[in-house]
Amino acid sequence: MITVENISKTIKGKTILQDISFEVADGDCVALIGPNGAGKTTLMSCLLGDLKISKGKIVINGLAPNSQRLKDSVAVLPQENRLPEKLRVCELIAFFKAISKTPLTDKEIDYILQFSKEQKNQLTEKLSGGQKRLLAFTLCLISQPKILFLDEPTAAMDTSTRQHFWQIIQSLKEKGVTIFYSSHYIEEVEHTAERILVLHRGKLLRDTTPYAMREDEHEKQVTLPKTYLPFVNSLVNGYSIKVKNDSVTFMTKEIESVWQKLQKQGCQISDIEIQNKTLLNTLFDQTQENENDCIIKS
Repeated sequence: MITVENISKTIKGKTILQDISFEVADGDCVALIGPNGAGKTTLMSCLLGDLKISKGKIVINGLAPNSQRLKDSVAVLPQENRLPEKLRVCELIAFFKAISKTPLTDKEIDYILQFSKEQKNQLTEKLSGGQKRLLAFTLCLISQPKILFLDEPTAAMDTSTRQHFWQIIQSLKEKGVTIFYSSHYIEEVEHTAERILVLHRGKLLRDTTPYAMREDEHEKQVTLPKTYLPFVNSLVNGYSIKVKNDSVTFMTKEIESVWQKLQKQGCQISDIEIQNKTLLNTLFDQTQENENDCIIKS
């Protein structure tokens, strides 16, 4: 579906993307994550054909990203909300339906948009930021694209609207739509993505899954009743100990050994809570490691 081979992008002598390669199969949902300045928007622009790459190759369905033959099957939600003013929501929807070969039905559009009759009669400039974002996303879907590129899709959405967005993404995945999106919301990535690309300083650090990224660390967060504090303090393979009113939490990379020792202390399975390190912490650690490597090498 999407093949990226050793692409680089240089702007005014500065390398923004460096030797990036990955593939996105038909029906994949792939999230692009990384800190500000990582090159996410530049990479997205290259995939869309808005920016010409300095070297390498990008192929989408056997075609160049800027091929006119892709226009009917690809939809794009840019980072900024770009909605025409002086038009009512219903007028804008009617226009997009009229120019689409196989538009969604009114019922399908209403499910995605979830606007009241009064909201659909509003001028677009009167909508809130979150409403504009949801409308822009809905307009992307009216033509029933096979490939979706979404740049920070839930920016400005409140919590309930974001959860609704996740439901829509799930339904699109079930239909086999290929989705490639960038996001700053780690919770969003954990809910929706089957794969993650971790970008940092223009380099692709990881091509993995949310679960594999955490599991590769073999690091667990353990929470126990505070009565086990003396035992926790005695552990040589426990660290980052935090004490609360009635519990103690610590990190370990040797959970099997810790659990065996806890059982000897009379610990029951109902006493212990074990969690993987969060995706946010894993991402932070990996980018910090990359920063440190750059400092050491320089």
